[in-house]
Amino acid sequence: MEMYIFLALNKNTNKENTEKKSKYIVLALILFGMIGSFLFDQSVGAAFGLPFRGWRYLSIPLILTGVLVRFSAIRQLGSSFSVNVGVQKGTELEQDGLYKFIRHPSYTGEIIIFLGVSIAFFHPVSSLFAFVFPTSAILYRIHTEEKVLLTSFGEEYKKYQKRTKKIIPFIY
Repeated sequence: MEMYIFLALNKNTNKENTEKKSKYIVLALILFGMIGSFLFDQSVGAAFGLPFRGWRYLSIPLILTGVLVRFSAIRQLGSSFSVNVGVQKGTELEQDGLYKFIRHPSYTGEIIIFLGVSIAFFHPVSSLFAFVFPTSAILYRIHTEEKVLLTSFGEEYKKYQKRTKKIIPFIY
């Protein structure tokens, strides 16, 4: 899914306000989170092949919820969405729908997906990799994006930050 977003939805943004490095860091850490554990612990492959039982079933609704949240947020942004961090000229700050409660619902969806994937792996090493590396990348991306949004929207974004949370409604 992230490869589709990375490749198919890669649009240009305002050149004077575009940061591209973080998308490669995010992609690298997501890929490392998904396959890196296989390099460190050979038992990961055997655990991954076990049938779904118990807690692993929780991963399915989590992943589906994350996908729904992520794509809803992307769809809500419409043509303003880009895999590059930047604000297209003439874009207004989105503050309705999902964005009324959190500033980065797309990333919230992504974190929910990786939580589901980590539960699906159901192995201490691979679960840790599948959640920690992608989530770290997303938090880095949020930090990068917030700087650009502050530069682009100034006082309006500062007010928006005061009334909303980053990724978890009413908490963080």
